[in-house]
Amino acid sequence: MQWLLDNPTYLWLAVVIVAIVVEAVTYALVSIWFVGGGLVAMLSSAFGISLFAQLLVFLVFSVLFLVMTRPLIKKKQQAHVRTNVDSFIGKRGIVTKESTSFTPGQGKVGGQIWTIVANDSRPLYMGEEFIVESVSGVKLVVEKIES
Repeated sequence: MQWLLDNPTYLWLAVVIVAIVVEAVTYALVSIWFVGGGLVAMLSSAFGISLFAQLLVFLVFSVLFLVMTRPLIKKKQQAHVRTNVDSFIGKRGIVTKESTSFTPGQGKVGGQIWTIVANDSRPLYMGEEFIVESVSGVKLVVEKIES
């Protein structure tokens, strides 16, 4: 341990490696900022500043990287990923099992049977046609087509 304190460059290299390993295992972007902070602290150790100052550099740059990149990452993570079921939105279907405001029904869309609920909670009767408005979990939210 004393050797690491005498050679802080290797201490920061170890911190960077541990942060990379933690990031690789979690996939949740929990330690990537410490990699950048550790690299800057390793660079500062090459200039011979005190270990306390290196620790401050590590903390400041880790927080700085977090503040700068977190909004971008959060925005990217919130992007809507379209799935195959999204292709049903806007398509027409027919009711195959009645639904009420309390129980969902079933409808056929694109040759497949789906659980359906009306967007306005009105009952849907056998044989009525509908348009798919949205998807909520495993249910299609539909709007009845008025004849």
